Amino acid sequence: MQLQEVITKNPETIRPDVSIRDATMIMRDCRIGFLPVTDDGRVLGVITDRDIVIRAIASGFDPQTTTVRHIMTTDPVQLRSNDTFDKALELMAANAVSRIIVTDKNGKLIGVLSAGDAATACKGDVRAAKLAVAIHKRAKRLPSPMPPHDAQYVSE
Repeated sequence: MQLQEVITKNPETIRPDVSIRDATMIMRDCRIGFLPVTDDGRVLGVITDRDIVIRAIASGFDPQTTTVRHIMTTDPVQLRSNDTFDKALELMAANAVSRIIVTDKNGKLIGVLSAGDAATACKGDVRAAKLAVAIHKRAKRLPSPMPPHDAQYVSE
């Protein structure tokens, strides 16, 4: 099975110069916790609700003035749409990530494969459980990220 058969196509995206507050409103309104950061269809990075909490809010950055660019992950796991679903599962487990970016042959975003999408496509087989275990193990060993050096702090 190819990735293009199981991904969430045309996901909500955000530009890097948008404020963190605006990102949270998009996530709230769309009921999502992950946004690809794009410019003209090209993926520059990703931002998650966890990035916002850990890298920005807990570090005291002003969500009104700090932009997505300051806290996004700049090297997200990516595959092409014609790659296989099994390759995606292997890559997700090896990197212990719950979402991967899927692009076309020109590198433009076409979708996202989430752990939920993967579990649905696995139809209850052991591959989904293995992925969940890998992601859970990663969550236990993640260090707290260093705050960005050029973001603006909230005035006290």
